[in-house]
Amino acid sequence: MSGLGKGHDVIAKSTLTKTKEKSIHLEKPDGLSMELDSFNLDEVVVTGQGSAIQRRRLSSNITKISAKELQKMPSYRIDQMLQTALPNVQITLSGGQPGTTSIIKSRGLSSAFSNSTPVIYIDGVRVDNLNTGSILNYSKNGYGANPHTLGDMPMGETAASGSISDIPLENIDHIEYVTGGAATTLYGSDAANGVIQIFTKKGGTGGFHASFSTQLGIDVATTQFYHFRRTKDLLNQTGFEQRYRIGFDGGNEKFGYSFGASMSNNTGIVIHNTNENKKYDLRFGSHMRINKMLEYQNSFGMVIEDFRRSRNGNQGFYTGLWFTEGAAATNFKYTAADGSRKNFGADIDAADDYSYNQMKAFVDKAEALQNYKENIKRFQTSQMLLFTPMNNLTFKGTLGVDYRANNNKEIVTNAYLIHTQVKPEGTSDAGRINNFDRNYFGLTIDLNGQYKYYYKEWLSNILTAGFQYFNTRDHQAIYNGMNVRDGAQIMSGAGKQTADEWLGYLHNYGFYAQNNVGFLNRYYLDLGLRIDYNTAFGDNVGWQLYPKVGLSYVLTEEPFMQPVVRKGTVDNLRLLANYGVAGSYPPPFEYQKTIDILSFQGKQAAAFGKYGNPNLGPEKKHSFEASFEGSFFNNLISLGFTYYYARTKGALFSVPTLPSSGQSSSYLANIGSIENKGVEITVGITPVCTKDWTVSARASCNTNRNKVLSTGGTLPFSIGGFGPSTIQNVVEQGKPVGFLRGNKAILNEDGTLKEVLRMQDLGTTIPTFYGNFSVQARYKAWQLYASGDYQAGSYVHSFDRQFRFMKGLKDTAIPETALKELKQKKAWLNFTNYFVEKADFLKVRNIGIDYTHAFNSKRFPVKSLQVGLNVYNPFCLTKASVDPEATISGAHSQGAVAAGGLNYSTYSLPRQYVMSLKFDF
Repeated sequence: MSGLGKGHDVIAKSTLTKTKEKSIHLEKPDGLSMELDSFNLDEVVVTGQGSAIQRRRLSSNITKISAKELQKMPSYRIDQMLQTALPNVQITLSGGQPGTTSIIKSRGLSSAFSNSTPVIYIDGVRVDNLNTGSILNYSKNGYGANPHTLGDMPMGETAASGSISDIPLENIDHIEYVTGGAATTLYGSDAANGVIQIFTKKGGTGGFHASFSTQLGIDVATTQFYHFRRTKDLLNQTGFEQRYRIGFDGGNEKFGYSFGASMSNNTGIVIHNTNENKKYDLRFGSHMRINKMLEYQNSFGMVIEDFRRSRNGNQGFYTGLWFTEGAAATNFKYTAADGSRKNFGADIDAADDYSYNQMKAFVDKAEALQNYKENIKRFQTSQMLLFTPMNNLTFKGTLGVDYRANNNKEIVTNAYLIHTQVKPEGTSDAGRINNFDRNYFGLTIDLNGQYKYYYKEWLSNILTAGFQYFNTRDHQAIYNGMNVRDGAQIMSGAGKQTADEWLGYLHNYGFYAQNNVGFLNRYYLDLGLRIDYNTAFGDNVGWQLYPKVGLSYVLTEEPFMQPVVRKGTVDNLRLLANYGVAGSYPPPFEYQKTIDILSFQGKQAAAFGKYGNPNLGPEKKHSFEASFEGSFFNNLISLGFTYYYARTKGALFSVPTLPSSGQSSSYLANIGSIENKGVEITVGITPVCTKDWTVSARASCNTNRNKVLSTGGTLPFSIGGFGPSTIQNVVEQGKPVGFLRGNKAILNEDGTLKEVLRMQDLGTTIPTFYGNFSVQARYKAWQLYASGDYQAGSYVHSFDRQFRFMKGLKDTAIPETALKELKQKKAWLNFTNYFVEKADFLKVRNIGIDYTHAFNSKRFPVKSLQVGLNVYNPFCLTKASVDPEATISGAHSQGAVAAGGLNYSTYSLPRQYVMSLKFDF
């Protein structure tokens, strides 16, 4: 502003604030304050659009989270970070142990076959988003004479490791999220569940900047959901965590660079550090303007993670929480004071001092002898060229890879098997070493161009077109050694060695085009089309079409609205509507009719493999939305409202074959139809906004009604849970996907048992009402903030409660008269409905406070110091006696749908107290 005189009117603009005019005196600038604009119409977004475009032109909502907002969130894993940041998405972690999967749902479950996790991109490169167990690591082989270990652990009945928890988190600039449907049409057969895209930093401005931070804290077990007070004493310790981070950036308009790295260690909350987690995370990004027309950008990310995991869920024999909370202690013997052998009691709180000391020694050694480790090495890179031959024409090319290698190693010693009473004393030939490797490689190529045309002030047109290719290659191997000596760390020398491997790969090709036409800077027509082909499609299925059409109307740009806009009554108001189609491709090779080659007595033998289906195609989600968003009273209040209706056509279901064919028992077919509908409401309020004070709050409220409209004539089938006599997640026409099904006891008026109805609907696992919230207050350099989420309308089953009932402990939900002439041990499965509880909860995920002190001395190298304190997972309000979130995922196969609702000997997320120091240089 050099050369201006006094009293000039200055228009100040920011991509995060509302334009504001104010007269200032240049001799004494008064620090023009900017008002928060919750729905900034001129903000630029990329995800789902092919290239950068202003929000005002879009016919669907996009959530954008800045780096400043991300700093207030837990930064351990991406799904946990986004748990309270995405207003219309529900994210729950299936357990508190390291690396476990999460369940991510937006607008219900749109598939009864495929997992609901959104596709994830980093700087335009598609990355591995597996959020279930792997096909070889977990397979249901029945309940044998040994504890379940790698390769024979029941899929969906124990904690599973996914690929989301180790996505690199350093050096993030911002994150965008779009809901599956019309907003993700340009992603074709890959985005029915929505898209999360992470954008990393590529450089700084104004010279060199650096920062160093450290975090120290303790982890405490969440004992709220323990039935017995002694469970904590038996299994838990106070964990210690530490993290160190360093970052630097710099550059100018022609060149810039940015680097961030961290290393962390957490000893975990389970005794003997059996939940210990070590992680190294780094990312580098840069940009270089080669000439006026050509710019190069890149990013490199790497993660190395090692963690341990304690036995859990349905691994059988000894698992810590099943021993305590599931009353499985009665399955194990100890030497009583009189020298006799007795079983531990079911009520561990009622044990006398002698038997409890014996129990504690038994549990302590059983945990110490466990040896399960996972190691992940992950590398990602994105290389991008931008070519701008004219001001209104841009070409962009992106090439990138995601490579992830993980190894699971479990060592089961003779000492462990003897101590847990699986094998008799003196056993020396039962030790095992189990190894599992999964190597994932993904390649993405995206080429597009964008042309912008403007005619005076009444017409604008933005045309984007391009081509996208990606492939995935998933190679898995399992190799086990049996009859291994104690002390061995590798399977070499084992008495017997077995191995197996699996390979899956596919290629996806897609052309896309989007044309956005604007009139008078307020009326916008949004048209798009994706043409897709995937090698997982059947021979009779060709290229697939995914169209979209949408409207955006910025009402506050109308001349008749200007009086209320100038008064500040309405700051901005926009109406939106759209219709579009997005897809979800089937697994590779399912369309093929195959022959399996087996080993039999040292020779090859042939058997029927996959039945195949040449008509196998993608599931297609047809979505309609109508919404408005606006800010009112000088941005005091912001409000967004969306009604959505989505119908999945051609939903993938397993169809049984004729038993007389002698072939595979089932095959995949596009025969189903699933409906989701509801409303999404976001509300924000900023009652105080001054130079010294800012107070703001935000909340979202979402509803969902999920129903299977058609199963194509197939009978109800299970997608999760256990046997039909216990509890299952089931798909049935006219009911929500994955509802709980089990036995239901009907009582007479006098409380006696009338009858037991088999395989009854015991409640949905999909919340009908959910959302999240956050509050923030700032006074000068102090900040206080909190965030959380909630749900209502779903149900959860507690297997630990039911096991305690089986072991003879009374449950207040079941009247004594109902058990007349019945033995609990034999009748325990008749009362399954009494162990299904409402899963409503409100959880506060984070409470934090920080103070930033700026150093004004030019001689002092430190520019600012920030001190912070955070409490993660401080408390939970719920109607359930168990943690409704800790539901072991439940997916029965790799990439399958996870409905949740099953709580079984699973640790909850711990409460964490973390202090941080950050120095900026």
